[in-house]
Amino acid sequence: DHRDLHLSLRRQRQMCIRDRLKLFWTYGFRMDFFNETSLDVIFKFIMALDNKDFKKSYRDYKNTQLGKKVLERETALIDRIRTGNFEPGTFGAEFQTWLRESDGAVDVFSVEYPGAKKSSKLGKFFKETTMQHDLIHFLNGYDTTPAGEVCVLTFDLTKEWRDSYATILFIGLLNCSYNTFRPSKYVPGIGVLKAMKHAPIITFCRLVAESWWRGKRAPRLIDVDWEQYLNVDLQQVKKELLLEDKPKYWSEVGPIYNKARNHYHGNAGNGA
Repeated sequence: DHRDLHLSLRRQRQMCIRDRLKLFWTYGFRMDFFNETSLDVIFKFIMALDNKDFKKSYRDYKNTQLGKKVLERETALIDRIRTGNFEPGTFGAEFQTWLRESDGAVDVFSVEYPGAKKSSKLGKFFKETTMQHDLIHFLNGYDTTPAGEVCVLTFDLTKEWRDSYATILFIGLLNCSYNTFRPSKYVPGIGVLKAMKHAPIITFCRLVAESWWRGKRAPRLIDVDWEQYLNVDLQQVKKELLLEDKPKYWSEVGPIYNKARNHYHGNAGNGA
């Protein structure tokens, strides 16, 4: 009856909350703003929280004109970019160089959607979304440190809500709040005013704000037909995507963050 339905729904919500708390405990506390987190940990966390939403996005995408075109390709665009020949300075040439030289680009040949063949449409969609992640890094100049990943997740979150991304950012906020009061997270001799200006919690919040604004301004990248841009000048592509200007705060704080991070790892290696 009516009461049984409400009881069933309440139990489902309770199980959902318990499952998410378990995920938070299992994976969340292994993510750190100053330490690399393995791709395997992040991937399992995202898949556990976003599996249903990902499949819904796939169903919506495959019914679009661009989606039909992308999912019918024999060779994925990312594979063509990796092996193709492009004029210097074009989007194709510059992205190809970034993929070859970046130590943090997602290896789409080793990562695949659980239970889906790479040649299936779902597998192709997963590969396409993975390329979008790398494109956010590439087009904005975000590196692949934890701070750079925060910017990428925030940028992506402006176009489509993902529970996993929001949870990771919340974990980052808690982590940075804690690190703000840890001397080991600061470079010696940085000075009080500069330390306050670039405290982990301040840095985190400003990076999130800047990347959120950039993401809201730009189009949803998975809706862009990248094939038409392969031989177009990269700066022209960025201009059309409203990403021609570099992220100012990221450019300012990135070197300081990496210096503090290297100092922290040096201390950790020495047992400090």
